[in-house]
Amino acid sequence: MNKFLVLALSWYAQDLLQIFMTQTWLAPEIYVIALVRCATRRGEENSLRWIAAAVAGGLLMDVRWIGVPGFCGALYTAALFTARGLWFQIPAANRRMLPFTVITGGLCMLLTPFRLSLWERSVIAGRIFSVVSLQWLLTAAVFILFALTRFRGYDDEDL
Repeated sequence: MNKFLVLALSWYAQDLLQIFMTQTWLAPEIYVIALVRCATRRGEENSLRWIAAAVAGGLLMDVRWIGVPGFCGALYTAALFTARGLWFQIPAANRRMLPFTVITGGLCMLLTPFRLSLWERSVIAGRIFSVVSLQWLLTAAVFILFALTRFRGYDDEDL
């Protein structure tokens, strides 16, 4: 149950940051990082509840911000399938910090262009590099927090 509390709080934190950033910057991918972190834990081979969490979080984000219901839900679900597919292909003894970092970091970098595709061109005209850079820097900061909690508290458990 506490994993779903982490997901709810991470969705709320991402939404709150998006409010503060208005429609000029992208909030970091806090929800996706939390979702991948929770769904790749030991004993989480049953993916149905994580798929439901990805779809629900994405739909809430769609209804709240983008206006195309299902877009973020599809992105989050695709990211979840990719992360779980790659994670559970790794032998259990090697499921450590580095693979988690590569998988989650790569997925977060790939989500940014898709999220930007629905923004008005006038909002990002001439500053696409700064929008993407700031979002990736903020995502990296959040990612480091989640990665350190995984490293400090859970790496030995994942064997």
